[in-house]
Amino acid sequence: MLAIKNKTLDFKQFYLTYKDKVFKYAFLHFKDEEMAADLVQEVFSKLWNKWDTLDEEGNMRAYLYTASRNLVFDELRKVKVRLDYSTTDANKNNEIDNSNEESIAYKDLENLYKQAIGKLPKARLEVFLLSKEAFLNNQEIADQLGISVNTVRDQLVKANKSVRQYLIAHMKDSIALLIFLRIF
Repeated sequence: MLAIKNKTLDFKQFYLTYKDKVFKYAFLHFKDEEMAADLVQEVFSKLWNKWDTLDEEGNMRAYLYTASRNLVFDELRKVKVRLDYSTTDANKNNEIDNSNEESIAYKDLENLYKQAIGKLPKARLEVFLLSKEAFLNNQEIADQLGISVNTVRDQLVKANKSVRQYLIAHMKDSIALLIFLRIF
């Protein structure tokens, strides 16, 4: 019984520490409080189900970031599909299953995003990852790296601009481009 109580208390503390960061991440992508709140609930539900298998905070934070990112990408993909569907004539006789194409497009977008991040200089990449993956705010990043908050802010602006320009230069689908432009 004590182990269950500790598990619940540990999870509650982790939830209270990171729920606002996950909400902010989701809200930046969706610009919709309800969708962001739903994503927070879904992310932490998934985390609770895996809580026993995650033993270190680093693993939990990594899982939290990955789950958040994947759910955001899933929602963005759904938005893209809805936009594609609404802009075409819905001819029921010519319906085809696009699930394989959607899966490939999603993976292509994710790979393109990873390539864009991979092009960042080492110091800028470190600041970018601490912000986007570790959900640290500018002050926390500055403290951890021993640099000023203004330097952190400047590096994030440059990183976002670089990633955005890379995506614009390499994206083929204009609707996907519009979706990704909203992210940054």
